[in-house]
Amino acid sequence: MPSTTRTLTPSQPAASPTPTPELRSQFAGHPVPVQAGTTLRRILFATLDRADRVPADKREVWDQFVRVLDQNRNDPRSTARCAVLANLVALIVFDEPTDYAATVELATQLGQPRLARLQHRASIALERDASMPWTTTAVRRLVTWDLASRLGGDTTASDNDEDVATTCAVIAQNLVFEDLDPERAAAPITSVAELHRLIDHGTIADWRSHLGPIAASPWGPYADLLLDLGRASDRPSALAAIASSIEQCQEWCRERERDQVAREIRHLVALSGASQREFASRIGTSPSRLSTYVRGTVTPSAAMLLRIQRASRMLQRQSTRTVLEASR
Repeated sequence: MPSTTRTLTPSQPAASPTPTPELRSQFAGHPVPVQAGTTLRRILFATLDRADRVPADKREVWDQFVRVLDQNRNDPRSTARCAVLANLVALIVFDEPTDYAATVELATQLGQPRLARLQHRASIALERDASMPWTTTAVRRLVTWDLASRLGGDTTASDNDEDVATTCAVIAQNLVFEDLDPERAAAPITSVAELHRLIDHGTIADWRSHLGPIAASPWGPYADLLLDLGRASDRPSALAAIASSIEQCQEWCRERERDQVAREIRHLVALSGASQREFASRIGTSPSRLSTYVRGTVTPSAAMLLRIQRASRMLQRQSTRTVLEASR
């Protein structure tokens, strides 16, 4: 039975996609916040308005794009995700300087973490091949070495083409990392030739599978091996890509560790049965400082973490004795 939920998910091919003028009219009627919504809708319409320029070899991805929009046209909350989808399709189908400027605008309006999440959802909606060829095309275009010079040929793209190109590269890397799984790994790369093949002919699925073991151990031997291969390569861009990917894996790992520490502290405070104010006094800190530990915005030192563990155990023992004494 087909789902009635209007989200960015693949659907069964329709006999004929909804005409783009009708879709444009539907989305134009969505209520949107004045500033952000106007920008998002403009990016969506800028893609829809080029329907008559879609080349024959991109018709498949365009038709799938239109079908997904059709699923979302009656959902007034879908403007952001549909604008991100439209921009991803524009990069694949049209590859014009204004599309890269629009990508940067999306990052500004939505924030890069949210943009990466929405791009990932959009890629799942578009793709029918596990190797994700369309998304791979978009990522390659966002990181292409001559993007800044290409943008320089269009005075409407940006006042600073180097900044746009740099931001696009970061956005592409964030998209690759969005579905990273440390448990998913390909056979390790052991030569410069294999590294070049991965860079030149790999897909986003291939890149993620090689980043998996690095994410699992970003300070481990495989990360060092890839850096050595990058240095031995005749491509400075390859070394730069490897170094930045390893650095992002390290930060990704740190974020996971911070989250794990915050979860453990929340668990220990809850087990203690004390309020955060009382618990904070037990460990010699302020309630506001303890709150930062609980939320994960600040990671305590190793000594403070040990103190938190000891305080939790002590409060649990006191609570147990109180219960036992009351039952006598």
